[in-house]
Amino acid sequence: MTHLCCLRSACITTEEMGNLHLEAVHINAPVISSIFAHTSFPEIDDVHVTSADLENVYLANSNAEVSIGEFNETLSFKEMIQKDKFSESAHEVRRRPRFISKEDVETKVNSVQSGQGEASSCESKSIPDYWDKSALTSVGYTRIQLSPLSNEYKKIRSLFENSMEPGKIQKIDRIQNLGLWEIFQWQKEQIKKKNHEDVDEQLLFHEVTDQSIVDAICYQNFDWGSFTQNGTLYGKGTYFAVKASNANFDLYSDSTAYFKIMFLARVLIGKFTKGHPSYDRPPSQDVTRFKPYDSCVDCVDNPSLFVIFEKYHIYPEYVIQFSNKM
Repeated sequence: MTHLCCLRSACITTEEMGNLHLEAVHINAPVISSIFAHTSFPEIDDVHVTSADLENVYLANSNAEVSIGEFNETLSFKEMIQKDKFSESAHEVRRRPRFISKEDVETKVNSVQSGQGEASSCESKSIPDYWDKSALTSVGYTRIQLSPLSNEYKKIRSLFENSMEPGKIQKIDRIQNLGLWEIFQWQKEQIKKKNHEDVDEQLLFHEVTDQSIVDAICYQNFDWGSFTQNGTLYGKGTYFAVKASNANFDLYSDSTAYFKIMFLARVLIGKFTKGHPSYDRPPSQDVTRFKPYDSCVDCVDNPSLFVIFEKYHIYPEYVIQFSNKM
């Protein structure tokens, strides 16, 4: 078994188990004070991300880049570096073997031989019951076309047709991407720890007319920098709409296309505030310490648009193909 070890000694605590491994990434007040030298945050809570958390995310997607805790530190598994968004400093990260005793090995072997061990690396306790388990892959994604007779299809069609003309849907595919799903669930837990309450999660729409980016979204998720949106009125993030009719954010729309694509994504909206064109991340909820909101909106009392700045707060769950004809 291997675990991630951050070489930035000021930010980690370690424990010897045969070989050095990371037990927790510890971001403390002095470190944050240096990061936010231009802002006064006198009281900052400690944030811990466990080695198990990081290892689970790495195993789900070894190319992921994730935010650490509440702050502006990111961990890039692809480059194996920990980066500070403000100072742009970077620190090397390594995965090192963790000691496993002979007794641990024998216990694991016996459990597998008796049929009580883990069935497959593609299985996860967190995946939805309605997913097709036989179509799971440990890498990449699978598109499962839904039957129009299924309750799942009818639910998605109902959400779509709440604001769109009935009868335009050509097909609905469910996206099963185990790596993105595991990271999404991990991020959900981090938001829950930060806000000390359950996370508000919604199914929201985002239309795309550039067919070439559909597969990229299914594989790697939405990335605000990879495609052009129509404006940044409420912040520089990815925009999602409560109603499908409000979800065309593409700057360039091909009106001659035979069909269009609408994503219905599962989005962690968490705690939100009114957006602003200058925002490249949500502002802090508290003036005395840095505790950022999770998303921005067009109207706090009755939001119709949400802006998401962290792509792993999104899971692109459904692809809806619908007719472009009037």
